[in-house]
Amino acid sequence: MNQKYIFFGGKGGVGKTTCAAATALQYAKNYKTLIISTDPAHSISDSFGVEIGSDPTFIAENLYGIEINPKKRKEEIKEKLTEEQVQPMMPGMGFGMDFSEIGDMMNLEFPGMDEISALTEFIKYSEGEFEKIIFDTAPTGHTLRLLSLPEMMDTWLGKMLKMRMQFENIIGMFKQFMGAKAEDNSLRMLEETQAKVRKVRDILSSPETVFVLVTIPEQMSILESARYIESLSGYGINIQQIIVNKITPENNCEFCSARRNYQMENLNEIHKLFGNMAIVEIPLFSREIKDLNNLKFFRKFMFSHKF
Repeated sequence: MNQKYIFFGGKGGVGKTTCAAATALQYAKNYKTLIISTDPAHSISDSFGVEIGSDPTFIAENLYGIEINPKKRKEEIKEKLTEEQVQPMMPGMGFGMDFSEIGDMMNLEFPGMDEISALTEFIKYSEGEFEKIIFDTAPTGHTLRLLSLPEMMDTWLGKMLKMRMQFENIIGMFKQFMGAKAEDNSLRMLEETQAKVRKVRDILSSPETVFVLVTIPEQMSILESARYIESLSGYGINIQQIIVNKITPENNCEFCSARRNYQMENLNEIHKLFGNMAIVEIPLFSREIKDLNNLKFFRKFMFSHKF
């Protein structure tokens, strides 16, 4: 794949993390690569056998990883928000609260904090030194919320900007009357944030980005995969590749044979439903795929196909 941004998505438990980790190893052969886990379960540390933090952590040559920690990111934001920075912007934003109340708000657990943290990381590293960025996303619901954020935030910021500009003259008069000298950075902050959010939205639907769907040959996973593809198309995003993972190998064992026959029926259905996409088939292995050596072994099966 020639794209810079590669997202792995799908139902929980299908092997997204393993596929994302193996892909990151593959591209690290030739490109400086970053793998970011947006999954609250934080499983890439377990997959690589390396303790990965919330800043780029060395994994192997040319390969770095990040596990997003929303709680830590929130604390970092609180530390950076000084009263001198925030208080001058409050009148301009139309908020009748003081700095201590902003701190109280930051202690609340907001819905979607995981997705907002992931979006922040995307913005932070999209123009950095990394040539390939792999995203190991959370199960389907989290990922769809993440993808909806840029549009939702753009709409919200647009309304905030409109309100801010409508009140600009009144605020200016009020500040002069009160003799306020502090600079109001609220308009610039909103405009810069909106520009970043729009950039993320554009990247997600650009040719630079590819989504890889990981599934298994079982009915529930196939049904969720179909819904996932339909939802992504609503954001202007097309899935080009599907990885069908954990296929039972041929075996004389009666149970294994019955299991394989069932999976082959489902695999045929996958090819019928998603035949316009590149489909990679990976067998179920007798051992757990974790640590660099096992990931390199797994990688051979992924990249023996045209991927």
